[in-house]
Amino acid sequence: MKNILIVIALIAGLFFFMTKEDAPHADRTGATESPGKTYLDTPANTYEERVEALNISNTLQKPVNSYLDGRVNAVGNARESVNVGNERREAQDRAMEDLLK
Repeated sequence: MKNILIVIALIAGLFFFMTKEDAPHADRTGATESPGKTYLDTPANTYEERVEALNISNTLQKPVNSYLDGRVNAVGNARESVNVGNERREAQDRAMEDLLK
């Protein structure tokens, strides 16, 4: 029982110690703080913002189409390379037949 009271008293003491308000700082009028970064409306900044906004709007308008177009192009390229490989193999087969005759 005595131990429980000591533990509760310690917890209450820590609670009051942690909630104690800090003393107000002395005069802050002499402190110099650097100003925050300001935005300059220059043509370069305006152009970069326009390009970024355009990219975002294009992505939002056609998010799936750009991905699917890339996939379709990849499949088409794969088919073309297979056709080229088949033609090359057929040419080699014909050359081998001509050589063996």
